[in-house]
Amino acid sequence: MRNRWYHRPVFHDPHKFGEKKATWLELFYDLIFVAAFIHLGNGFSDHVGWEGALRFVMVFVPMWVVWTGYTFFINRFTIDDFIHRIIVFVQMFSIGAMAVGAPEVLEKRHTVFVTSFAVAQGVIAFLYIRSWLQVKDGRAYSGYWGAVFAAGAMVWVASLLLPEPAATILRGVALLGVISAPLSRQSRAIADRFPGDQEHLSERYGLLTIIVLGESFVKVLSSLYGKGASLPVLGQAGVLLVLTCCLWWIYFDDVAGSRIRGRRFTPIIWLYAHLPLQMALTATGVAIKKAVAFDMMVPAPEAYRWLFSGSLGLALLSVAVIDSVTERRQAELSDTYRVAMRFFSAALLLLLAPGGGGMPAYMFVILVTSVLIAQVVFDMMMAPFESTEIHHLPDIQEEPDETVPLMTETVRRIGISETVRKGTPSALRRDLYFYFMEGGWIRFLASLMFVFLMTNVLFAGLFMLQPGCIDGSNPQTFADAFFFSVQTISTIGFGVLSPATLYANIVVTVEAAAGLLGVAVATGLTFAKVSQPRAAILFSRNLLVMTYEDRPTLLFRAGNARGNDIADATVSVTAVIQETSAEGYELRRMYDLPLVRERSPLFALTWTVMHPLDETSPLRALADGEIPDKLDVLIVTIHGHDATYGQTVYARHLYGSHDILHGRRFVDIDEELEDGRLMLDFSRFHHTEPV
Repeated sequence: MRNRWYHRPVFHDPHKFGEKKATWLELFYDLIFVAAFIHLGNGFSDHVGWEGALRFVMVFVPMWVVWTGYTFFINRFTIDDFIHRIIVFVQMFSIGAMAVGAPEVLEKRHTVFVTSFAVAQGVIAFLYIRSWLQVKDGRAYSGYWGAVFAAGAMVWVASLLLPEPAATILRGVALLGVISAPLSRQSRAIADRFPGDQEHLSERYGLLTIIVLGESFVKVLSSLYGKGASLPVLGQAGVLLVLTCCLWWIYFDDVAGSRIRGRRFTPIIWLYAHLPLQMALTATGVAIKKAVAFDMMVPAPEAYRWLFSGSLGLALLSVAVIDSVTERRQAELSDTYRVAMRFFSAALLLLLAPGGGGMPAYMFVILVTSVLIAQVVFDMMMAPFESTEIHHLPDIQEEPDETVPLMTETVRRIGISETVRKGTPSALRRDLYFYFMEGGWIRFLASLMFVFLMTNVLFAGLFMLQPGCIDGSNPQTFADAFFFSVQTISTIGFGVLSPATLYANIVVTVEAAAGLLGVAVATGLTFAKVSQPRAAILFSRNLLVMTYEDRPTLLFRAGNARGNDIADATVSVTAVIQETSAEGYELRRMYDLPLVRERSPLFALTWTVMHPLDETSPLRALADGEIPDKLDVLIVTIHGHDATYGQTVYARHLYGSHDILHGRRFVDIDEELEDGRLMLDFSRFHHTEPV
């Protein structure tokens, strides 16, 4: 047993010790950052502007470096004795002092913050030096990072002796040295030699993201204090909190569960992208707090618009960078599309900042929220299934016909197209063309409409960058810019609105080219979807086993519901049977069943497909009234030349063992009318009766 007062650190090898979980001390350590980020956000809230944003970054980055430094230490070393806990508490106090000194930095007073950050770096250096002295394994790792943080701490202490702005420049260089340390050749060689526990790092950064997102809720609830619980105020706050929920969804349903690609620099990119992401999420909390106080009927203040859409845009840009180096574990579309979606949405949000000056604040908030909601909808379209076990609910049983025996159990028919594919390489997943061709018209038209509207919002934001660039719009509003964009992209041009400057003409040229390309793509997709040949072949619900021409026969019925000419139709039936090889391997073996008639020169009515259950049939047991236990499925395919489409069409149907009935036959559905024409009653197509 280990001594609780003192024991040596253990160098953590994920291949040897398995995945590491966050400890209670780590969670307690994270709580101090709740107060630190809230305190920093409150200080930034009083200094919204470009200078305030710069100082906010100057404070946030050191805090993030301290948190990351300790997280990487605890990721590589396992230690929990009395000395370690006291040292961690000391660092927590230093983080608290940094939080207290953060507003002073915004007021250009640095002493408390600089001293606290130097102590925090010194604590991390002490942890590494202790491990270097006591643990032989990983000495190269602990020695390198101990030296990095020790040097950073000494430089920050020395900067207190210099006047401004030399002290700030020196601190910036030292901080940049710590941040860029993972890029050095020595650091990368050490990381390759001693790989970290990526699952533990993903968990730790996810916990920090939860803390930052929780700050948004705290700020909204605190801003509502004293305002009362009126319906307009609660509705406004609720819409803004939807943004936080969307950000949670994007990260924890997309980023947190992704696997880092095994390429050079991808782990470092993944790490660095979290810095602007968590910085943007912290700023988003401040922006949401400001947005709660918006007068929704007038344009929002410019500084708050930039803070609001700029922080969200930076968050999506950071997510796009992370997406570019990670791979979703469960997705239907290629990862390239989610990266493109994030970049497009980030650009759209950034352009809404100047565009918001020409619209009421409620419209600005609705547009920003719509962009974030679109990320969630896209995520659901991209990954409609979870990576865990899938459960299917049974279909509701139809009202039975008196000629059809009542089945004792309702069984869900699951087609091959419903198979959930997990772990497919990104390059081999579905592309957008396949996705739209396979899906329904609602998916296709809704996607086109969303792209059309968001593209026009994007170009409207570009026009709003230069006030007065649209002739005929006085004063220029976002609505005028949007409708001018619609006229441009669709080449309507009513003549009332026109470009007035060189900048506007350049944007019009780009938009016209994008519009022509978009119309061509949309037209091609629409034509391909409309003209896609589809067979209207109906298959009987059941397979029947009956005697036909003095021999047992397995049969089913197919019908051409459309009634057009399908020439040279061919049918095939394949039985999939589970078998065990001589070596003990379980496999599904396919047997092509010989049919009485496999080809029809003209398939316009119905077709009864028969398979003799003779001695050579793999389904011979059906003749004795038994159903083979190993029968998995029967696959039926019919293909032929459709005279209407002028193309080959095909249809497929699956039968299971539960679909087989004995001693029944199909009822007749054809009847001759008084004028000599033949009538097929497809309402009785599935009906059977006793032989």
